[in-house]
Amino acid sequence: MPIYVYQCRRCDCRTEVFQRRMTAGSAVACEFCKSADVERVFTPFAVYRSELDRLAALDPMYYKRVDQAMANTPEADPLRHLARMTPFSSTPEAGDPIKF
Repeated sequence: MPIYVYQCRRCDCRTEVFQRRMTAGSAVACEFCKSADVERVFTPFAVYRSELDRLAALDPMYYKRVDQAMANTPEADPLRHLARMTPFSSTPEAGDPIKF
């Protein structure tokens, strides 16, 4: 049960038409100007891609740009927080254990 898209030659608006069979020949008219001068157009379809597929399709220059941006921006480095942390061994008292 496909949905076909037709484009009006008069007003360039697109109209979607639901047809039960591919061979069904129904008269299609533009929704906006009611003209019968329409032609069927190709419409893209969606394809599911996982996040790994999207990352694999990225341009290798993208990763270089991200690395350069992180090198030029100290606030973007996630390891900067490690320098500010106090190790457990240097605290005078660890405190009460946390009950989960």
